[in-house]
Amino acid sequence: MSSPSRAKRPVVLVLLVGLVALLLVQFQRSASTPEGTPPQASSHPSSRPRAPRLVAPERRGPLRLPPGEITTDAAKTAGSFSGRVVSSQGVIPIAGATLTFEHQGDALTLRSGADGTFSLEPPEPGVYALALVSAEGFHPFAPAWGESPITLVARPGEAVRGLTITLDPAITYAGVVLTPAGEPAKGADVRILDAPGEAREQRFVTDDQGAFSFTAPEDALLEASHPDHAPGRARLELRAQTSRRLVLRLRPRTEAQAPETIGGRVVDAAGTPVVGATVSARWHQATVTPDGALHPGDTAITDEQGTFLLDGLDPGQYQLTAREGDRMAQPTQVASGTRDATLRLGGTGRIRGVVRARDTGKPVTAFSVVAARHLGPLARSTAAADSFFDASGAYEILDLLPGTYAVTATAAGHAASATATVDVTAGNEVSVDLTLGRGGSLHGVVVEEGNDKPIEGVRVSAEENLGPGAGPVPIISDAITDASGRFSLQGLSEGPRSIVVVASKHHGRIVSGLQIAEGRNLGPITIALTALQEGEEPRVELTGIGAVLAVKDDALVIVGEALPGGGAAAAGLGPGDAIVTIDGVGVVDLGFTGSIERIRGPEGSVTVLTVRRGGAGTPVEMAVRRLRIRS
Repeated sequence: MSSPSRAKRPVVLVLLVGLVALLLVQFQRSASTPEGTPPQASSHPSSRPRAPRLVAPERRGPLRLPPGEITTDAAKTAGSFSGRVVSSQGVIPIAGATLTFEHQGDALTLRSGADGTFSLEPPEPGVYALALVSAEGFHPFAPAWGESPITLVARPGEAVRGLTITLDPAITYAGVVLTPAGEPAKGADVRILDAPGEAREQRFVTDDQGAFSFTAPEDALLEASHPDHAPGRARLELRAQTSRRLVLRLRPRTEAQAPETIGGRVVDAAGTPVVGATVSARWHQATVTPDGALHPGDTAITDEQGTFLLDGLDPGQYQLTAREGDRMAQPTQVASGTRDATLRLGGTGRIRGVVRARDTGKPVTAFSVVAARHLGPLARSTAAADSFFDASGAYEILDLLPGTYAVTATAAGHAASATATVDVTAGNEVSVDLTLGRGGSLHGVVVEEGNDKPIEGVRVSAEENLGPGAGPVPIISDAITDASGRFSLQGLSEGPRSIVVVASKHHGRIVSGLQIAEGRNLGPITIALTALQEGEEPRVELTGIGAVLAVKDDALVIVGEALPGGGAAAAGLGPGDAIVTIDGVGVVDLGFTGSIERIRGPEGSVTVLTVRRGGAGTPVEMAVRRLRIRS
C-alpha cells in the first residue's frame, strides 16, 4: 500500500458532532484479510486523541466489546490496522464505507472494499483515533473531533487485525401523531430534538391520517407540534425499534409551556472570563419520573466576555457543566430562567494502567475500560467508556474531574475485571492495573412459540454485571442467531445473568436466572418467542416483580406505577417506594445491575424486600412474588 498523501483541507468541526456514538458503532466478529481504498491525509486542528469527556452526562447506549488481535510482522515498519465494516443486522459487509483516523491533527481517510474490508498502514508509529465511520444507508459513527472513544496504538512490527466496525442501518420508521382525544393529527409538524451522533435539522409534516415516515438512530427524541394543541414527545426506544412504529400524542393546549433560557459566564480559577468554553445543560430532577427522558438540553460556546446563553429549555432544574481544553467545571444545578450562573474551570486528573489476562499474566491487546464517578452510595455517572488496541495492554483516561471513580475493564472473550475504586485529584495521575478472567459461556436456540420453528436473525444480548460500585454503562455481549436459530455467547462473568432476546415480528423476552460459572459452558437452552398477531404492538416478556427502578441515594426507587398483574402491584408497592435490601443483602453491596439480577428469578418464586414506604420512614419487610409479565 502506498503512503497516504497529505493534502490539506479546511476545518469541518461541524460535521463531527455527537458524543454517544457507541450506540451506532458496535464491534462483533473478526474478519478476513482486508483490501480497501488507500488512505488520504488532511490537516485538522486537534491537540491529541483524548477520551470522550462529556460536558453534560448524555444518555449512553451499550458498550459492545471490541474484538481484534495484534500479531508480529516485521514488514510493518510503522504498524498497521485492518478489519472490515459490517451491518449490525446479520453482519453483512458494507462496501464503500468511509473511515477517518486522526493522528496528531491529521485526518487519514480510506474506504472499505467490496467485501467491507479495510487496511491502514500509518505513515508513522503513534496513537491513532477512529474519528469517523460513515456509509450510505447507515447511521454514522461520529464523535466530536478529538473525542473518539476508540484508540489504536501503531508500533513498529505490530499488525492490528480483525477489527470489526458495525454500523446500524438507517431504518425507515412509520410515525403517527394523535390528538389528546386519540384522533389523527393532520398537518402536525414533527422534528427530531435529539439524535445521538447526528444532526437534528430533520422536520416532517403529517398527512391526513396523522402519519409520517422518518429515519433516526436508536434513542432519538422526537417532538410533534400543532397550532391547536401542546407539543408531544416520544423516544425511539426498544418497543418502537422492534415494531418500527412510533406514536406521538399531543397534549391539551392548556399544558403548553413557553421555552426558557439559562445564562451566565465561565471563568478560570482566578476569575478571568474564559473564551470558547463549551457549556451544556442537562435536565435534572430530584425524583425520577417516567417522562424524565423527554426533556432535551442545550449546548453553547462562551463569547469574548466568557458569557453564554442556553435556550429552548423546558421549565425546570438543569445541571450545568463546562469544559475548555483539559479544564472542566464541577456540575452546578440551576433553575431555568437563571441569567447569572457562574461556572469556574479547574484542573483535571487522569487514570492509566495495564490490562492483563488472569490465566496467562499477559497483556490483553483489545479491551474497553469504563470509569464512573461516585455521586452517592449507589449512584454513578459514567465519565469514560473507551476502547483500546495496544500490544502492551496499556490504557489512559484523561481529563477527569477530581473525585472518586470506579474503574472496570472488559474484553471480548473475557469476564469483566473486579471494579477498582480510586481517588483522582487535579493535576495528578492514578495507576490502576486490571485483570480479566475467562468467564463462562452460554449457547442455545431461539424458536417460535407453538411450532418450535427456528428463528433466524434474532439478537441475543447479555448485559454484563460489572460488580458492586461500577458504572451505569451496560456492557453488552451479543450474537445473532443463524438459520438454525442457534446462538453462542462467551466471556460472561460468573453469577446470575439475564439475556435479552429480540426479533422482528415477535414479542421480546428477558430470560433470567441463568447461572454462569467460570470456565463452564451453560446450555443448550431453548427460548421461545411469541409471534405478533395482526395489529398487535410488540412487548417484552420477563419474570420479575413488575416495576421500573431507578437509583436514589442508598436505594432503588420505584418509578411510576407498578405494572398491572405483577408481583409489586399485588404486594401494594407504588411510586416512590425505596428498596433498601433484597433477600437480606443491601442494594449498595449488590450494585445496580446485581440488584436487578437478584430481583429477577424463577416464575412463582418469592423475594423478600426491605422497603422504605414513600422513600421515608422505618424500612419494612415485604414478600413479593415473581411473576411473568409482558410490558
